[in-house]
This record gives sequence, C-alpha cells and structure tokens, in this order.
Amino acid sequence: MTDDKKKILIDYNAHTINAMRNVVKEVLKSIQNNTLPENHHFYITFDTNFKNVDIPSSLKNKHPEEMTIVIENSFWDLIIKDSFFSITLSFSNIKSKLIIPYNSLLVFSDPYANFHLKFPKLAYNKEVITRIDKNKKNIINIKDFKKDK
Repeated sequence: MTDDKKKILIDYNAHTINAMRNVVKEVLKSIQNNTLPENHHFYITFDTNFKNVDIPSSLKNKHPEEMTIVIENSFWDLIIKDSFFSITLSFSNIKSKLIIPYNSLLVFSDPYANFHLKFPKLAYNKEVITRIDKNKKNIINIKDFKKDK
C-alpha cells in the first residue's frame, strides 16, 4: 500500500489534545481546596463563544472572542466536572462565577513551572473537524506543544 492510499485509523491528534485537556483537569483538581503550592499560578485562555461557556455579560462584552483568567491568590468555589470547571473570580471587586468547558480552552500556562499548553482553536467543533479533514489541514505537529522550541 502506498503512502497516498494509507487510511489512518487512529486519530492521534484527538488523543493528544484530549490528554492535554485531562492534564488541565487534574491540575485544577489538585487545587480544588483553593490553595496553590509555592508560587504556582495559572493563566487560562478560553474561547468565550464556545458552546456552554457561561460568563457574565459584562465580561463577554469586554472579551467577545477570547478571555484570559488568572488563578492565583483569590478564587472561590472551584468545581471540577468531567467536561467543564466552574470558578468564582473577582473582577473590579465584583465576584463572578465562570463556567468553562475544557473544550473551550486555548491556552493553559503555569509560568512558575515554565509549563505551557496550547490548544487548537475550533478543533472541538465537529462540523469544523469534518471540513478540515476533507481539506487534510488537520495536522498538528507535536513540536508546537513543546515549551522549548
């Protein structure tokens, strides 16, 4: 069978992205008691238009496409579920609850540990995946996810 005729049966890209989302989920579980070890802090960027993202309209208006939150010293009610997490953060001294599906994540970063994950945007929309598969433009290079390029 020639390379052109090989049919890839294992979607390694999807497995890799799912494993990366699970890393975020497990890290968040580890701080669910509202304490971060040492100087760890997280920057999480997500797609504010993604299905089931739930943020106050004032934040949505300020961040119509993407939003980055910082989990550091003050956060409340961190709840970890299978497909999303919810957290209460303070914005201009107003506590706001955010519901963020793991599939909406674009970036997860812990600068203290020099750890960074970047997720492909729109890769979770099945219609977009089908369209990309037809165009054969869904190749993700693992080197894009290494912290020292």
